[in-house]
Parts: sequence; C-alpha cells; structure tokens
Amino acid sequence: MTTHTPGGPLRAVLEGPAFQADPHAVLRKLTDSASAHRCEPDGAPPQLLVTGYDAAREVLTDPRVSKRSERAGLEPGWLMSGVRDEVGVDYMLTVDPPDHTRLRKVVARAFTPQRVEALRPWTREIASQAMEAVLAQETPELVDGFATRVPISVICELLGVPLTDQDRFSWASEQVVAPVAGSDREEAYVWLSGYLAELIADKRADPGPDLLSALAVDTDEDRLTDPELIGMAFLLLIAGYETTANLISTVLLGLARQPDLLRTLRADPGLIPAATEEFLRLDSPVVTATERFATEDMRVGEVPVRRGDMLLVSLAAANRDPARFEEPDSYRLGRPAGGHLAFGHGVHHCLGAPLARMEAEVAITVFVQRVESLTLAVPEADLEWAPGLLMHGVRRLPVSAVVAGDSVVSGDSV
Repeated sequence: MTTHTPGGPLRAVLEGPAFQADPHAVLRKLTDSASAHRCEPDGAPPQLLVTGYDAAREVLTDPRVSKRSERAGLEPGWLMSGVRDEVGVDYMLTVDPPDHTRLRKVVARAFTPQRVEALRPWTREIASQAMEAVLAQETPELVDGFATRVPISVICELLGVPLTDQDRFSWASEQVVAPVAGSDREEAYVWLSGYLAELIADKRADPGPDLLSALAVDTDEDRLTDPELIGMAFLLLIAGYETTANLISTVLLGLARQPDLLRTLRADPGLIPAATEEFLRLDSPVVTATERFATEDMRVGEVPVRRGDMLLVSLAAANRDPARFEEPDSYRLGRPAGGHLAFGHGVHHCLGAPLARMEAEVAITVFVQRVESLTLAVPEADLEWAPGLLMHGVRRLPVSAVVAGDSVVSGDSV
C-alpha cells in the first residue's frame, strides 16, 4: 500500500509538466507499487487514485461507489480537480441508477447504430475535405487542421448544430474540461447552456432529422426534461468531441513514430480497426474517469477507503497494467482487442463508443490513403500536451509528409 501525507504530494506530481508529457511513466511506477494510492489534498475530499486493472473494474461496478458526492456525506459538486463546481450541469455521468438507467434508455432510443452508420459518408466527406486543406499548408498541423475538425463537424451534424457555430463549440468544450474552474470555464458553461436551451426550443418547434430533434419531440413517458436535454447535449458534445479528437491525434502521432505501421495500414486498410483498438489501450484519450465517491467504508485492493473519499480510476494506468496485458508498454497490432477500459466499464461505459470508433477509423483511413510517409516537424520534446488529469492528447502536431503522388509537404518552422 502506498500512502501519501496531507498536502497532496501525489496530486502535485499528477499536475506537473512531466506527467502531462508522459503520464504513463508516472502511472507505471504507481501501478507497480500498488493498485490504489491515497492522496489527501488540503481543502478537498481525500482522494484515492486507482491504477490496477482489476481494482479499476471493481470500482467502476461497485454499488457502494456513487457519482453523487452528497450520497457520500459531502456537499454536491466536487470535481476531480479538487475544486467545487458551482455552474455544472447534471447528465448521465453525474447520476446513479435508477436516474442514469432512465436517461441512458431514452438517449439509446435515438442514438442507434443505424444513426451512427448513416453518418459514415458524411464523416468521410468531412475527413477528406479537412485532409486536403491541411495538406495545402506549408507545414501541415494535424490537430486543429484534421484531428479536431472531423469530430466537431460530426457531432454538430449529429445534434443538428449549424456548422458555422463549430469553432465556438470547440472553444466551449475545451474550457469545460479544463483542469481548474475559472472565468473562462464559467463563461463557457453559461454560453453553452443558453445556446443549447435556445436550440432545443427551436428543434421542438421545427424538428429535423437530427438526434437533438428526436430527443426534443420524444413523447414517451420517460422523455427528458429540458434541463436533462441540455445536460445530455452537453455530454454528447464534450464526449463526442474531446475524446475522439485526442484519439485521432494519438493515432497520427503513433504513425509518425512508427513508419512501418503507416506502411502496413496503407497496404491493408482492413487492419485500421484493430490498430485503433490497440492505440485506445496504449494511449487512452481519457487518463482518468470522472470522479466517484465511496458511500460507505470499503477496501480497494489492500487500501482502506472511508465514506466520503473521492475515487479516481485511471483508465490509462489500468490499460497498461502488466498483470493484465503482456508487454503493456509496447504497441502490438496483433494483440486481442478485448478487455481495455478506454471507454470505461459498467453502467457508465461510454454510450458514444461506436461513434468514436467509426470517426477514428474513417479519419485514419482517409489519412493513410493520402499520406505515404510522415515525420514530426519539431522535436518530440517540444510537443505541447493537454493539461490536467482527465484528458490526454497533443495540442499541436506539425509534420512533414510525403503524400500520394510523391509530393512532399513540409516546412522549416512552426
């Protein structure tokens, strides 16, 4: 068992620049020493970081663990950053069954595999347009130009949001998942809540073929209230944009690091789904699942947990636990795809996982069809990473590329 003294030294490590650049180096040391690690930061609930695979699955399914801090005897609204959230919106990730069961059932009626599959041609068109635009740059920048452009366009199409608003949506999403609440975060919440309320009213008055319209005009007795609709749109936007953008960016960085893999996928695009699954395991776009709270005294592995403790499950650490995965720090294209926790586990398993997989597979297919070879245009040590304990993804990815037709797209500066 690893115990950290009050003042939160573990918390400081997890918020430092070395962790942002390579969270796996820090997490692996923790996983090797114990499956869970206590941290008691000043002014916030005691926290337990869960890093072991078996312990993670246990916490994610334990009925004694709640998404509601008040069920654990705390004030409502504590965030994994250790601060209070005064402007949050309730949605599926912040409630327990039976409320969660009802919300998920309602959205699942509209968020069908058929609806996701119907977006595949649109996704391919968006990815192709973004690919051509980014390759026209002197130094192609693959995050803003491609990896984020695809999912924000798709989620706007899915929800029925005008594409002219997608840049504002991108900004709001990035602020909402920021590691520390602040003025920009609150501004984003207020703007997005107001925007979605107006959009829902418009959909109810003049529904279209989009998901938000389907939810707004649902006549079932379990239909969502307006606040629940806003919360659902919040969740779909943020989960459907941020995580998928990080996933696509991670795969692109991986292709730059592994030239042989790029050649393999160009020769056999049918391997792209398997390649995506291994990147999901190796570099999970979500480092740590959103906060949970112990509603009674319990144990996680060998670590005692008290009622009111905040439980943070590191999906990234669990996905590299050597007790579960052979050679966990290595990329193995032939590895069996099942078992990773990149999309969570239990009742809160990501509802949008099929959409994320589809978008990533389409985006990577378009990319490998156009790019024959790829190298970073800056030293890897100079890459900037998203801050915080929630998301993991590179902020900018400038590259030199040889595109189909033997033309070279590169630049000397960023």
